Amino acid sequence: MDDLNQILPHLVDNGLPDGGEFLLADLADDERTASVIALLVWHGFLSMQGGGMLLPKIHKSRCILAPQDMHIGKKVRRRAKGFHLTVNQAWPVVVTSIQKYTFTRQQGDCWLSDTLADAYQAVGRLPPELRHGVLFHSIELWHSDSGELVAGEIGYTCGSVYSSCTGFAMKDKYSGSGAVQLAALGKWLVRCGFTMWDFGMELDYKRELGGHAVPRSEWARHVRTSRTRATLLRQPEGADADAHRLVREECSSPPLAPSQQVAPPEIDQFLSKAAGFIGRKGKKGVCSVGRSLPMPLPVGRVDI
Repeated sequence: MDDLNQILPHLVDNGLPDGGEFLLADLADDERTASVIALLVWHGFLSMQGGGMLLPKIHKSRCILAPQDMHIGKKVRRRAKGFHLTVNQAWPVVVTSIQKYTFTRQQGDCWLSDTLADAYQAVGRLPPELRHGVLFHSIELWHSDSGELVAGEIGYTCGSVYSSCTGFAMKDKYSGSGAVQLAALGKWLVRCGFTMWDFGMELDYKRELGGHAVPRSEWARHVRTSRTRATLLRQPEGADADAHRLVREECSSPPLAPSQQVAPPEIDQFLSKAAGFIGRKGKKGVCSVGRSLPMPLPVGRVDI
């Protein structure tokens, strides 16, 4: 890990071997994989999966937003009535819902495999010296009357940066639920004291929220400045969880007290072992970031 810790900032600052955005690494259900993912996050990489491999991505440009500068439209504010937000309360359901509703080309090709989701969760069980303050989280938006999970995402925190990995929304049944989930989450990030929201690749809906693209060098500077600012993503309680109240809230509310922290729950049993992988090991494929739009994968092999 010490060698990798020295190599990664060099790659971020000087570019990957092929001039692209992806590295390749083995993906396994072990502590080493979790440790690699945590170290990659520490240096600004997003770890995805494809072709049975771990695909750490360092974007040439990254879409970011200061949560307090988020734009929320009137339609989203109206649609937020009757929903509430939770954090780390339904990881297994969020994962399976993403796998069901979010895909690149056809249903079932979601890059968030069981193996990768398990590795994300394992980061939270690492000793502090290997975790680097990184934690993965599930975000849930619920229809309050029915108790149905209507939208959600998997993301992670490192210092005062929250990064959205991938998510889902039941938009056919609950129109606009994805937008409500993002708006409520953005407001909650402000309440918790986060200074940056990382969206990954730039897409229209992220720009509508106020996100903007910055070059890799600026992204790296933000990460290195923010990663040591310990910030806790807490569970909203009571009226604070009401999505309509959150999205209408001004961004002047102070951060919550540390005593209100809720750590990600231990849910080791929820994932089954992956039965197989898409494609042949080492083969280039197609994956996506955020709510799953296709993109090619230029990859460079660095054994880690």
